[in-house]
Amino acid sequence: MKKMLLAVSVFCIQYTQAQTVVTFDDLTLAPNSHWNGSDSSGGFTSGGVYFENSYTGYWSGGFIYSNTNDVTTAGYTNDFSAFTGTGGNGSANYAVNYGSSSIDFGTEKVLSSIQLTNSTYAAISMRDGDAFGKVFGSVNGADGNPDGTNGEDWFRLLIVGRDAQSAVTDTVIFYLADFRFADNTQDYIVNTWQTVDLTSLGEIQFLEFELESTDIGAWGINTPAYFALDNITYGTASVNKLNLAKQEVYPNPTTGNITVKSGSGEISVYSLAGELVSSQTTNGTQELDLSGLQSGTYIIETFTAEGIARTRISKI
Repeated sequence: MKKMLLAVSVFCIQYTQAQTVVTFDDLTLAPNSHWNGSDSSGGFTSGGVYFENSYTGYWSGGFIYSNTNDVTTAGYTNDFSAFTGTGGNGSANYAVNYGSSSIDFGTEKVLSSIQLTNSTYAAISMRDGDAFGKVFGSVNGADGNPDGTNGEDWFRLLIVGRDAQSAVTDTVIFYLADFRFADNTQDYIVNTWQTVDLTSLGEIQFLEFELESTDIGAWGINTPAYFALDNITYGTASVNKLNLAKQEVYPNPTTGNITVKSGSGEISVYSLAGELVSSQTTNGTQELDLSGLQSGTYIIETFTAEGIARTRISKI
């Protein structure tokens, strides 16, 4: 399997305090079982982090925790199993997410990484198809008719960081399946635990998830909207960064030239996809020519001895 982990991590974040790893092994489970929220508690805490759960006579959204090892049973009756058969790094417990919900760290934290994989339900649906979801790589949908994808299917997870005021800090994208390769032997459905870098999110309190798929129907995506997660690593130290008031970027929006006022150091321009567009030194006031860039949003980052400052600008 060729790894295609689109984890945008272009920003340097430094902290030195001890890190905590959310392993879910601090939660008690009988062997080969799971907790689905039937106690109507609304969620659970592991490693000092709160995970939302919705139970309305059945698990209807949010997170559960599990140690089941069923990697062969297809369908929604097996919606609580990871396709790996174990937790991350061979551990017992892990969590599974369905639908929209968030993780609350209580206060702002700096995340290092998370381990992700497919649920058995989603993986088998993509591999074999079912009554609603197509076989990934096929030119046809579940109804047997061409669906317009030409078999170039993908299933991906958007990981969104939000600070204490719920403002979005950044988004990391991870592909749980990707069938867009010219050489179809490289197409894959993730079936192992993959470690994804989350440092680009910066200081966050909330972590949100959104699943997207090329297999779309009248009610949204046809691919089962589940994924498994484990070993969330985070620290409590503050990011070493400039006071954003010390960086001025204008005009914003711009059609071309901008002026950046900050401390002396290095100025870099990044696309939202994490691509470094340009980089140069500054003595405090620097003119940048963005006229050659396509219209869109870019990150202006200044790295100095005092820390890091970032400003989003719009190129029109």
